[in-house]
Amino acid sequence: MVSIKTSFAASCVFVLLWSTGFIVGRMIVGSASPNIFLALRFFLSCLLFTTLALGLNKKWPPLSEWYKHAIAGFFINGIYLGGSYWAIAQGFPAALMALFGALQPVVTMIILFFLIGEKLSRLQGIGILIGLSGVIMVLLPSIETSGGQNYSPVVLLIAAASILSITWGTILQKSSIASSELLPSMAIQNAFAAVTSAALIILLNESTISLNLNFILALAWAVIVLSGLGTFLLIWLIRHGNTTQTTSLLLLSPPLAAIEAWLLFGEQLSLFQITGFALSLTGVAVCRKISVS
Repeated sequence: MVSIKTSFAASCVFVLLWSTGFIVGRMIVGSASPNIFLALRFFLSCLLFTTLALGLNKKWPPLSEWYKHAIAGFFINGIYLGGSYWAIAQGFPAALMALFGALQPVVTMIILFFLIGEKLSRLQGIGILIGLSGVIMVLLPSIETSGGQNYSPVVLLIAAASILSITWGTILQKSSIASSELLPSMAIQNAFAAVTSAALIILLNESTISLNLNFILALAWAVIVLSGLGTFLLIWLIRHGNTTQTTSLLLLSPPLAAIEAWLLFGEQLSLFQITGFALSLTGVAVCRKISVS
């Protein structure tokens, strides 16, 4: 049994790390095509987790079980990130993509209720709605700026599919692969995510890559921090806790990313947005029923 303090600490670290994914996405604009970047990220992440798993003598799942890990990696990494990055590259606003992402806890809650009957208390439901309201407040200025544009049905479909993808990938982490050692599982998942991204490179005829400092720093951060620690903590939290409570943490990523963009790039942050961040934080706290003693 994981202690409340350990779970709380892991949750805080996860949210901070996960939110930087938006910053990485901004850093690689113009330096690399989305799936070329992702293929390199997943390949290097696979090497990282393989090295750790072998070095720590972790038990690998039997080959007959690898397809389950492959499917999970296909959804939670390959299709989710590949779809999100592609939609943004086609002109879909990052703020709207972040808002789509903030809907994931709601989608997860609905699917789990009908699929496996995972119970959700009224307090958790209220917390998710409060948190989602806060996310909308943070992203509203950016959404209004991009308003009036017509987006291709294909782009909208891919954007929505990417959110369904990470939702399904998250649910799969609670399936039969939950009993497997985490490091070997992560190695397999990243390997097949890399294959997915490689296939998308060919399918979409992507070719842009520039080995400049921004690209190298973004790739290193994505491999070591986002995959090595962020995704690892996400799956660890899912395996050791309530899925809806864990996905509710994603409500904090867009507000934190807005603060990071303010600190790093000088983007404006209004009192309205700061209030939205506080509301998101309150919603997540209510959903997770965090108490400080």
